[in-house]
Amino acid sequence: MALFSYDKQLNKIETPSGTITLSSLFLPFFIEMVLINTMGTINTLSLSHYSQNSVAAVGAATQLINMIFTFYGVVSAGSSIVISQNLGAGKKETAGDASIISICFSAALSLVIGLILALSARPILTMMNLKGELLSDAILYFRICITFSFFQAVYSALSSIFRSYGKPKTAVKISLLVNLINALLNILVVFRPFEIPLRGVWGIAVSSVISQCFGMILMFFLLKRSGFFPHLHKEIFRRLNLITKILYIGVPGGIANLSYSLSQVVSTSIVAFIGTEAVSTKIYLDNIFFYVYVIGLALGQATSLIISRLAGARKYTQAMQLNKQNLKITLLCNIFFSVVIFLLGKHLLGIFTDDPAIIAVGHQIMLFDILVEIGRGFNHIENSSLRGAGDVFYPMIISLTSCWVISILFAYLLGIVFGLGLLGCWIAFAMDELFRGILYFRRFQSGKWKAKTIV
Repeated sequence: MALFSYDKQLNKIETPSGTITLSSLFLPFFIEMVLINTMGTINTLSLSHYSQNSVAAVGAATQLINMIFTFYGVVSAGSSIVISQNLGAGKKETAGDASIISICFSAALSLVIGLILALSARPILTMMNLKGELLSDAILYFRICITFSFFQAVYSALSSIFRSYGKPKTAVKISLLVNLINALLNILVVFRPFEIPLRGVWGIAVSSVISQCFGMILMFFLLKRSGFFPHLHKEIFRRLNLITKILYIGVPGGIANLSYSLSQVVSTSIVAFIGTEAVSTKIYLDNIFFYVYVIGLALGQATSLIISRLAGARKYTQAMQLNKQNLKITLLCNIFFSVVIFLLGKHLLGIFTDDPAIIAVGHQIMLFDILVEIGRGFNHIENSSLRGAGDVFYPMIISLTSCWVISILFAYLLGIVFGLGLLGCWIAFAMDELFRGILYFRRFQSGKWKAKTIV
């Protein structure tokens, strides 16, 4: 029975502005993630009614775009931990200065990177083995989205500020509006109940940009009206050393996430050797599997914020106990929903396509994906806990090693050399997730992260 015990007191931390609970962070994170992913699912579903080539092109470009957004997330992720640990230590002014610096740095970084990548779209996407019309559509979608990625980068920085101050509901409300706008525009672009200027792949891209721009503007407006709006002051230039702390926390995690995202892009290139049908199958499965692990993903982010506060206040025992409790919940949820997805697999795949070959291969992979989700559960909780405590370099090294030596190498060997196709790639993904997850778990249990607090 100890496996299922649940202690509500572990999920609470007291702050000068009131009590912050795990559920008050988890639910907004969960809803926001579902809404954001729903935007991608709606794009894929809408395009599947337009053409299979468009699904593959947008899916491939989106993987690359998500990788860039992960890179932008270096600043927001680092600032979130720096702000939270300073708030946990009672240093409100330093937390406010970190907020200002994160916004400004995110804006500058995304403007420069976005322009460079937009100009380099063709050679980058050509390396993903896309050809002909598939390549042209992917380049068009990528250039539009990445040129205006400034909106998403600043939005991410603003959102991290609200989360650090224990107010994630704001981000959820804006996410809801963003998704509604995006969904409505996509329906108009693809199904065309009446004539509008937007159409096809570029129309879907513009719809995404418009919704992101709206989200950024509204988020900034609400931050200005909040009780923790960070104000510019003359001394801020003397606090630029905070960017060092933000990058100290954010860069290792960003490199790890970037490496993982890049490995997924490379894995898609490997899948592309199998064929366009395999690429479409992977994209459909990725959309479906998100709903299996989203609870663990959201719980991991909420756990990270709580543990960062606890680490700042030196409450290490509570942090250890909270980590174990949330890991149990995540593993149980991932296993349960994986089984449900497998049982309903053919019906779920039928929403995206009526191709019997895609449905057959996809359903087979759904059974094996249960192992992937077990490893992913460990990763989401343990990696997030280590980052929240400030222990960021060990997870980075493990991630870099595992993503390339295990995931990519074995995806190529099993999928291409040994002819197992997409199933072979999924076996490699499971090996990667389980390897990283177990090592992260052992690291947190060792307690070495206690010496990594930055405050």
